[in-house]
Formats: sequence, C-alpha cells, structure tokens
Amino acid sequence: MKILLVDDHALIAAALRILLLDIDPNAQVLTAGDAVDAKKLLDAHPDADLMLLDLALPGVSGTSLLEAIRGWAPNLKVLVLSGLHDQRSVERVLQLGASGFVPKSMASDTLVSAIKLVLSGGAYIPRDLLSESPQVEVVPSQSDPVRIELTQRQEQVLYLLAQGAQLKVICRQLGLSEGTVKAHVRSIYRAFGASNRTEALFVARRQGYEVG
Repeated sequence: MKILLVDDHALIAAALRILLLDIDPNAQVLTAGDAVDAKKLLDAHPDADLMLLDLALPGVSGTSLLEAIRGWAPNLKVLVLSGLHDQRSVERVLQLGASGFVPKSMASDTLVSAIKLVLSGGAYIPRDLLSESPQVEVVPSQSDPVRIELTQRQEQVLYLLAQGAQLKVICRQLGLSEGTVKAHVRSIYRAFGASNRTEALFVARRQGYEVG
C-alpha cells in the first residue's frame, strides 16, 4: 500500500506516519510539506492508494490545492485533515470529491477507523458535524421536513455503498446486473441531490439512514 501524506507540521506528520504503519507495517508512506512537493509526489507516484491532505499549507488558500489535486488525480482517494472543521468547509470538501474530512483534534483510534474506511472505498464524515445547519445545495431543503424515502432495493444498495463496496461486489451480493445497480446508484444520487458517493452518504445520514 502506498500513502501520500501532505502536512507541513513535522510532529503531526510523524504521528500520522506511525498510525499509518500501525494499519499496515508494509505501507510506503511518502511525505510532502507544501503544494509544490505534493504535486511532485503525485507525478512520481500515480499508483498511490490514498492521500492524507492538510488544507492549511503555506501559500495555499482554502480548498485550492484540493481542487488542483482532483484535477491531477481524479481517482485518488483523498482524506482531508484540518484544524478547522466548520460546516461550510466540510461540505465544500465533500463537494469537491474528497473521500472524507477529519478534524486534527480527532482521537487516534477514530482516525484509524476513518482511514481504514476510506481505504476500503467508503466515505468518512464526523457525526458531530451532521447536527449543524446545512449551507450548501447537496443538502435537501429544510423547509420540507419529510424524509426522503428510498425503495427497499435502493436502501440495500445505499448500505453497501456506505460499507465501501465496489460495483461488482454490490452486483454479486444483491444478485443484480451491473446496469441495474448503476441505475439504482443514479436514483439514490438524484434523490439526495448528490453528485458522488460521499455527498450521498452525507445527506443520507442527515435523513436518518443508518449508514455508519
């Protein structure tokens, strides 16, 4: 496993490295402390499995580096780390296609769980951020308190998505064709006003679905 760690705080980077090696002692953990070195890492290691990204890097404004990374490596799983975790920042990160958002104040065992979930294909959003008022379009209008209802089959697909299951696994577990599963996924995204798995799970949690 190859993990890219982008953080300009040496002590935090060292602690994260230890956590990552606890998850997989054979993992290759490569580090960068600024946007320039992050780009060099991406260029040198296009086969990376995961990037842990601190948004507050020198010379970087807001989510600009994350936006650039999504353009350079659209298929790379990115778990964002931040000392700031206001609702607007979290939702913007998810809109940009990150696989999750982790406050730096999070307990190490919870962080390990979050990393494992993202590596397995899931998405991580801290539960305590779900109670704040929504700010962006991916969240259904709160003027309508009615819960968005999915069909039984859509719920089954949703729960498998939450577990990080890939398309072929969902097909096999539910005994459905690939085309049918894709149609269910599109319907789920449309129902929740989401454009990707992370956004869909974020809204599903707000709607009361038990998706982790």
